[in-house]
Amino acid sequence: MKPLSVDTQGILGVIHARGGSKRIPLKNMKLLAGRPLISYLVEAAMESRLLDRLIVSTDHPEIGRIAREYGAEVPFVRPAELAEDVASELVTQHAVRFVEAEGYAVQIALTMQPTTPFCSAEDIDACIQKMLETDLDTVFTGCEVHERPEWMYRRDESSEGRVVPFTGRLVRGDAGISQRLPKLYIPNGAVWATRRAVLMEQGLITGPKAGIVVMSRERSVDIDEPIDFIVAEAIAAELLKVRV
Repeated sequence: MKPLSVDTQGILGVIHARGGSKRIPLKNMKLLAGRPLISYLVEAAMESRLLDRLIVSTDHPEIGRIAREYGAEVPFVRPAELAEDVASELVTQHAVRFVEAEGYAVQIALTMQPTTPFCSAEDIDACIQKMLETDLDTVFTGCEVHERPEWMYRRDESSEGRVVPFTGRLVRGDAGISQRLPKLYIPNGAVWATRRAVLMEQGLITGPKAGIVVMSRERSVDIDEPIDFIVAEAIAAELLKVRV
């Protein structure tokens, strides 16, 4: 992390990296293009110019060792009650309380997930910069939606075998032409930058006034299932070609 002339004191990054994972055991340590998955986001965060401090919240000693190897702090072992499937805000709140008990005053907390490995230092800094320049509650990374909700259906539980439009409207006219529909975006899981008051007092990762930093679809791959690792390996190979 490289300090700038702007005041970045109190901007805390918290990478969530528990050991448990139902679909992909020890996912955060699994090798992607020869490197542990968690190393990608730790490295990007360490290259950030605006993050003041970076810690990894984990319950697994080997994940902690890898995180330290790449430069992150691992100042505590995540409590067992937060090492299960719990809301992300609880994990970030715990980290904030821990560092504040040590005397570190948090202004903005970044919730970060290593399962989006192609997030860059520039993406992280863009989120922080937008927070510093506006009164937004939250700025998150996301990508454009290609699976349109206007074209989605849900099962009608009252009628066996029937499906109905998710939006309640039949697809007709311009609704069937993607170019005529408004662009929609979805968080890609990499970064949420949230003001302390929103996180700690309202219990929200994403506050009412939110902004977005748009990442490309390929860099927004979110590893949740084994097939996602296959996709990520292919993307990593292409990115390495570009860097060479």
